[in-house]
Order: sequence, then C-alpha cells, then structure tokens
Amino acid sequence: MSESPVTVQIDDRIRLLSAVLAMTTWPEQEQDRYPHGVHAHAKATREYLAEDEYHPAVLAMQELMESGLSLDAIFSYAACLNWPGLRARGGVPEWAPRQWAAQLRDFMHRTRLRDFWEQEASVWEQAAEQARRALTGGDPLGLLSRFFGPLNAGMVFQPNLCYPSSQAIGFRWGKRLVAICPPRVAWGNNPPWPYDDAPAETYQEAFGVYTRVLLHEHLEQHPEETEQARRVKLPVPNTFRALYPEWFDQFAVLFISGVTALFLEQTFGKPEADAYIMMAHKAHRFEVLPSVVEVLRRYLEDQARGKYSVFAEYMPTFCTGLRVTEKLKKL
Repeated sequence: MSESPVTVQIDDRIRLLSAVLAMTTWPEQEQDRYPHGVHAHAKATREYLAEDEYHPAVLAMQELMESGLSLDAIFSYAACLNWPGLRARGGVPEWAPRQWAAQLRDFMHRTRLRDFWEQEASVWEQAAEQARRALTGGDPLGLLSRFFGPLNAGMVFQPNLCYPSSQAIGFRWGKRLVAICPPRVAWGNNPPWPYDDAPAETYQEAFGVYTRVLLHEHLEQHPEETEQARRVKLPVPNTFRALYPEWFDQFAVLFISGVTALFLEQTFGKPEADAYIMMAHKAHRFEVLPSVVEVLRRYLEDQARGKYSVFAEYMPTFCTGLRVTEKLKKL
C-alpha cells in the first residue's frame, strides 16, 4: 500500500458536534431533500440521546443552523475547544454563543457520551481503517498548490458515521485542512457503502472539501480579481442557476468539479475522471464540466511556463475562456 498524503483521525470534539446535530431538525431536513439510508451508528446515536433533544447545547446548534450559518462554519467551532476539558480557547468566532462551550461540556457529561462511543468503538475503528485503505497515493497538495500557491498545510480526514449523513463538510484548523465525510450513500434505504468500497469516490469527496476551503480563502485574498470575474456571466443552464442562484456558488461548483476531475485523472486514470464528470452532470444539472476541465488545463500549461503564479491571476480569463469554449462547441 502506498503512503497516504491524508491523515485519518477520529477527533472527539468533532464527534460531539455531530452527536448534537443528530438531535436537531437536521436529520429530517436531510431526508426531505434526499431520502437515503443512514449508518446504523447514526440511528443508535439518536436513540441513545433521545431524552436530550431539548438540551441547551442542542437548542444553540438549532439556532445557529436557522441563522443561516453553514455546517462548515459551525463545525469549525471544534477547533476552539480543548480536550477533554471542552473549554473555549483563543480564536472563538464572533457568531459563537457565549455559553456554548459550557453547554457542550454539560451535554457531554450528562449524556455519558464517551461511554456510548466506547460501546461503538469497533465501528469507528473499522471506518478509520477503511478510510486509510481508500486514501492512498496521489498528490492532492501538489495539484492544489498549482492553483493556490505554496500550501503549508496537512490534510486530515475525519470519518463521520453520524450527521450530516449525506454531505461532506470541512474547514481549516491552523495548518490542517479538515474534511469530515460520511460514507457513500447507497441506493434506497440500504446502509451506506464502506469507505474502501470505491476509493476514488472517497478520495474525490475529501479532495472536493479541501478545494472548497482553499477556494474560499483564495477569493477573499484576491477581491479585485474576484470582482472582475463576477462581471462575466457563466455559461450554465437555468436549471443550474435555480440550484445555485448566487455567482459564487455557481463558480465554486464549476471550479471544484473541474479540479477534482483533474485530480481523479492524475490519481486513478481517465475512466474514473469520466465517471465523475458524468455523475457531476446528473447531480448539478450542467453539461459544461468538460469545458471547465479544458480551460483549467490551459491554466496549468500557462502556469507551468511561468505566465501565472496563482489561479486568481487567471480567474477573469477562466470565466471568459469558458464562455468562448462553450460557444465554439455549439458551432
């Protein structure tokens, strides 16, 4: 087995937030949007914590969700907590409720959550081993540095057998990029697939999270280039715009999908990249991804010749080039 550039770990602070999320309305919201079978541990967690549905820590999580805060942001709160004391340290975000650390600490002790995790330890250990087998080979940091410049960061993968159960989330934690990923959803009400059942799909999910975190940072660091790119209407259908009405969301889906396709081709070969492109087309309702990949290849070629140092310098050209490429394909 080749060495993995991704470190698989199980962080109890993240598991705690996932357990709290299990007691909010999130599980029902997920099923309303996308009916699917969840992991047996997720079901067991909700049963175990059933009497604590109205704990202040849960109510605070619910309020944060309803305020419009993303799960990426909410779960980043884990980085503010020490362990096992669960006391907030420096860098606490402004949106965080003042008493949330104390409430989470009380939730942890009142529910004896660590005892429950001990009962479920073999399930988590198995998931971690599956993830390690899946996340081998490749050079994700090498490719991402071509777009975002030198990256002094490590990549961490946290298996998530609880909630959210159908989407991956992530954030930067100091010099670590953290991806929190559930196992791949199966058909109908079947339990999700093991992480190593389809390694390319597990790696693809994690890579997409790392790319999203870095893209957010990159655009914030280059506001002028971002504003210039925003003036160019992206060549996507109305069905895609209905799913992603904001320009940033449209751009992020195109860029992340394109870079992920390039990574899959480098790491697993063209058939896996083609399968991903087909899946992305169905999931996001757009056909422009092959053109996105083509325009990103041009950037990498120009970047290798020294024309660009980071993607922000190319971003306005990317948007214009994508429109031109799509028009030429329709002639």
